Amino acid sequence: MSEETCLCIDLRGAAQNLTRRYDAALAPAGISVTQFSQLHTIQMLAQPTLQRVAEATGLDRSTLGRNVRVLEAAGMVSMSAGEDARTRVIKVTRKGRRAFQRAVPLWSGMQNEMKAQLGGERYTLLKELLSDLKYIPESVGGTS
Repeated sequence: MSEETCLCIDLRGAAQNLTRRYDAALAPAGISVTQFSQLHTIQMLAQPTLQRVAEATGLDRSTLGRNVRVLEAAGMVSMSAGEDARTRVIKVTRKGRRAFQRAVPLWSGMQNEMKAQLGGERYTLLKELLSDLKYIPESVGGTS
């Protein structure tokens, strides 16, 4: 085995570090970066189903369901029956909208801080690389 580090583990470590930093920045608004992202997506999709939010965020439905139940317990979203018994429609509540609105400038500040730390060109390159990594197709046996 070579001395090269594992790309997956390196990315996970970087993601954990960024998550901690964004969570700390958003703490005054009372939400985490994951909750911020989910509230944003739900608002943008205007009362979507769990399945639609899962598709939009790239999360599996069970993970998203657990996350949305946390938002529901906090009074930031409400869920109601959709067109059939299997469908749940999500709506951001007034409390959720207020928390999101308080978080927007905090999130923007963190984004600007990251851009400044990385520099404009590296920030842009990182965004491009991350986008590329999201859409690499899976192959049989884990190799190309």
